[in-house]
Amino acid sequence: MPLLRAADLYHTGIVVPDVEAAMARMSEVAGYRWTKPLSRELPIRTADGERVLTLCYAYSLDAPHIELIQEVPGTPWTATAHAAAHHLGYFCDDLPATSNGLEAAGFALEACAVTDGDAPSVFAYHLAPTGERIEIVDRALMPDFPALLQSRA
Repeated sequence: MPLLRAADLYHTGIVVPDVEAAMARMSEVAGYRWTKPLSRELPIRTADGERVLTLCYAYSLDAPHIELIQEVPGTPWTATAHAAAHHLGYFCDDLPATSNGLEAAGFALEACAVTDGDAPSVFAYHLAPTGERIEIVDRALMPDFPALLQSRA
């Protein structure tokens, strides 16, 4: 049985230098509508250690869903020169077990929130040796994603 299901892919993340400017640009050229930008402060563990980061992001209300994330220089959330896709975001039911499974499959743990002890919680980023980045998100945090988007529109 696979670790992830294609049906659980719910967004493509893009790290940008300015979330509001990127929202305006994508609205103008592709007609996207957006949630209000959200900001969340979380304890994050990366290869450089653990620290509290403020992550600012917005989701498109229109499918396929895009997540625009404000860059945080010196972290995995650093924008590239051409704002290429940063990650594919999947819901999962058991974040620590899925994270362990991805590591065993060769997707190194790159960054994760650590709100419940030492295990990854809320979300985790995993990076394949060939560059594909997967974000896994605890489904219990957003059991009705369409309703969540509408509540933040």
